[in-house]
Amino acid sequence: MALVFYLKKILIAGLGSIGVEIASTFYHDFEITCIDHGRYFDIVKQKLPEINLIKSDIHEKGLIKKLAKDFDIIYYLVDTGGVVGCMNDPTKFYEINTTKFTNLVKELNGFDVHFFLLSSVFVYPNSQNCTEETEPKPETLYGKLRLNQEQILQVNNIKSTILRVSNVFGYGSFVKVGNYGAIEKFIENIFSDKQITLHGNGNHLVDYLYKDDLIFYLKNLVSESPGEIYNISIGKLQKIINVAEIISNMGKNLYQKNTEIEISNRNEIYPNSPIASPAKIIKKTHHEPSLNFNEKIQNMMSVYLKHER
Repeated sequence: MALVFYLKKILIAGLGSIGVEIASTFYHDFEITCIDHGRYFDIVKQKLPEINLIKSDIHEKGLIKKLAKDFDIIYYLVDTGGVVGCMNDPTKFYEINTTKFTNLVKELNGFDVHFFLLSSVFVYPNSQNCTEETEPKPETLYGKLRLNQEQILQVNNIKSTILRVSNVFGYGSFVKVGNYGAIEKFIENIFSDKQITLHGNGNHLVDYLYKDDLIFYLKNLVSESPGEIYNISIGKLQKIINVAEIISNMGKNLYQKNTEIEISNRNEIYPNSPIASPAKIIKKTHHEPSLNFNEKIQNMMSVYLKHER
């Protein structure tokens, strides 16, 4: 009698830079379907013809009910605005993160599916050494909305794993898919002969996690039981002005690019990232996130140039 191997079926909701990296890393071992508005579908189809693509909004009424029975795992990666997006358009992102998310979760009730929520370290107070046991006390609207999502999953008894992620950077396999973070923008400006503009006074602190480390952790958790919370972070902060200077100096020394840095508003203060300890995920996976920031930036510059040629 022939053995039949079952490939777990994964639904990725939101095909940005993280979603497409999950798809490209996981598709050998899982059956992958991505649901998104379709902005990057043409690029993804060329490189990953094996994955299934659905052009739609995951929040569309009744849609998740139709889909959930066919999947073992859902990664929820919908654009939630980030700290700045929620500051600039609170109404829009309240609707996405609370109203639409609540309706989606209620429709998942009764389905045997493992829901991975990529939440944020911003659910913590702005203090040091926050562990998964630290009481969440978000100080930004973004953090409050992400914590609300966590609570919505828990109240509705959804089988879930919550990942409190810091700021992710790195290109991965697709340079042109959803890479809109500050670091990616700084590198693009270097090679476009544009100045680097910092929003705020440049002094706010950020915990930068390399994308490859995030994907490693996700793949190691994919077969684990639900019900856990993990900090996915470095646990160290850098001033954004220092990050900009590293990238500018590297552009000058390696590529003869003289890029000016402009601070847009010295009186505008952006919130610092909380410091979240990654000790639990390191113990679980025996993998420490990369601390060699300069090496990663240099590699990103090389990848960007290779892609542009």
